[in-house]
Amino acid sequence: MPRLVLTLAVTLLATSAYAHGWNNVDGDDCSSRGFRFDGRPGHVAQESFDAPSLRSVKVTNAPVSIKGGNARTYTITVCKAAADAADLNDIHVAVEGGALVTRGPDNEDWNVSYRITAPNGAELDIESRNGPLALRNIDGNFVVRLKNGPLALDNVGGNVDAVTTNGPISIDGGSGTMKVKASNGPISVKLDGASWEGGTLDASTSNGPLSVKVSPTFASGVLVEAHGRGPISCRAEACGGQLRRNRSDWNDDDDEPRKFEFGRGPQTVRISTVNGPVTIKDAE
Repeated sequence: MPRLVLTLAVTLLATSAYAHGWNNVDGDDCSSRGFRFDGRPGHVAQESFDAPSLRSVKVTNAPVSIKGGNARTYTITVCKAAADAADLNDIHVAVEGGALVTRGPDNEDWNVSYRITAPNGAELDIESRNGPLALRNIDGNFVVRLKNGPLALDNVGGNVDAVTTNGPISIDGGSGTMKVKASNGPISVKLDGASWEGGTLDASTSNGPLSVKVSPTFASGVLVEAHGRGPISCRAEACGGQLRRNRSDWNDDDDEPRKFEFGRGPQTVRISTVNGPVTIKDAE
């Protein structure tokens, strides 16, 4: 199977892995999340509780959304769903020893999703399998390990160390020091505003497409590298004809990466792919 087709197949498997059982992971109302069991709508209930501290979030088959808040404590909102309404009372979520803990009925016909509001400066170790994870509008220190699900980093600051397998990553703005690595999944990066502040962004993928949207006003130094023979499209204003000029220098037998450089000053943003196509265009 060709590499690009293999990458697309793996990505589709990843996105379908979390689609079973729910169809709206960001809805504020639990009833809008569309939990289903064997094709039938599930019974749902919602509960919220405050936790003075939270250090570890390890989940399987459960969507997680984390956003920044102004309080000093964590607020955890849990959407509980079950095929049998009586099972809702047997689903219990708590924070024990700094770790998120969930217990439920002795069957597979139930599920949960989590919406966590965290104080700025939060320090979290997050592991997720077979489910989507989103961090939005928050500053802190985050270690993320994700398998078979998408990761969204939207306006995240501080320090992020994220590794994903078989799932897409999207980065929309942000600041601080962010190191993100994907295996068998695409990465999309949107660079808006004036610059990348407070650190560096290092985003890379193996066997995955790379999409970069860059604002014409973005001034930080940016390096985009493509290893391998994937196709490249560079239509952003920042490209400035680089694709046309670079093609005359590229050698199909050369193992050196194909490079695009934007902005000025130190290259605080580095984005790369191995064996994946690259698309660079202006941010809308």
